[in-house]
Amino acid sequence: MKKVILSFALYFLLLSGCQNDSLGPVYSDDFGPYWELPIYDYGKSIGNDSSLTHYYGLVISLKYRDVTGSVELIDSLSRNTGVLTGTRDGNQIILNAVFTAVKYNFEFIGTKTDNIIAGKFIFKNPVSDTLDVTLLSAGKSIFNFGATPPPNPYMFKTIYSTPNPTGPPVVFVHGMGATIGEWNSLLNSLDANFKSIHNVYSYQYNWQDSIMINGRILKDSITAKGLVNPIIVAHSMGGLVSRAYIANGGQITKLITLGTPHRGTELVKLLFVAPSLNTPGPQDMNTSGSFIQNMYTNTLDLQNRNKYYCIAGEMGGHIQYLPLPVRWVWNETYYKDIMDGIVCLGWKLLKPFGPNDGLVNVTSALFYDGLGVNLPFPSSQLYIDHMHLVTPVQAPAIFNYINNL
Repeated sequence: MKKVILSFALYFLLLSGCQNDSLGPVYSDDFGPYWELPIYDYGKSIGNDSSLTHYYGLVISLKYRDVTGSVELIDSLSRNTGVLTGTRDGNQIILNAVFTAVKYNFEFIGTKTDNIIAGKFIFKNPVSDTLDVTLLSAGKSIFNFGATPPPNPYMFKTIYSTPNPTGPPVVFVHGMGATIGEWNSLLNSLDANFKSIHNVYSYQYNWQDSIMINGRILKDSITAKGLVNPIIVAHSMGGLVSRAYIANGGQITKLITLGTPHRGTELVKLLFVAPSLNTPGPQDMNTSGSFIQNMYTNTLDLQNRNKYYCIAGEMGGHIQYLPLPVRWVWNETYYKDIMDGIVCLGWKLLKPFGPNDGLVNVTSALFYDGLGVNLPFPSSQLYIDHMHLVTPVQAPAIFNYINNL
């Protein structure tokens, strides 16, 4: 599930890119297709207890100088969609958004620098208001209502190797909707001592396929490499894929899971209309589905639970009803990419089921109470959401734990 994850706020579809406008109807890589705009307290500055009042996600397509696309708005009460039109001149862009609900229409005029577009956001209805805002470049969301993205190709990649490793090999397994690249930030931050002790690998799988099949392919990949009793570090769905590897006879030294829905996640049922969630892999995470239920009593899984080390994140905040309007207030101190918006809405949807990281409940991520798994930390890691469990800057304690394996 990186920066991964359920839509929670936005459902993006097209991947675009253009190298030369004179070539015809191609897209533009320099602007990129996916942009987001969080607005706190109707334009006030971001703070630890500021309220996310509006969350816009934009899909921008460029053909010559013409701009088309779509926009979604999540506010404290509803989700609304609109159509984008506009023009682009060099690094300057003008956007007009028309929503089905007229009161949300806006104009944006901005200038792109690197991965941001800074400019003026002008509400058109019901009253005119102008805010100085910054659109943030965003990665593609997998939680798309319009289509299912293409499957990942399978890959088992050597990341680092050392001539005389003294520790077991370490295999990193990504989460739902992600790729092998989910681990780049963490892998690039590992110190020389870690690399001198362990050979390091990363496994990419087709998250749309069944978790049990992905576990079998992981076993075949580890066997083919001649690896013995690896340490597996897995994020989200990757933890279930790793348990499927074990259920298929795979051996481990340790399995470290970050935000894995060991008991499933209710979001699979809450967002059942999303095509991305109506594929075998996500459906295997249904709390009442056959995979989750069968793993409760799987003999090989039971025999290895004393080797499981489970880590959970937890978003901090609350829903505020008074004074009106109803809004959610969270205490995260960062807001950097599209996935933050997704987990913000996911957190809201999961609130009735208890504390969560935006996609997975804490009780699920910490496995089964009292059934023999290990907890590297005595409780959930507060103010670390699901997508940032794998990033050293936002989750330094988790990174240090992994770096000292």
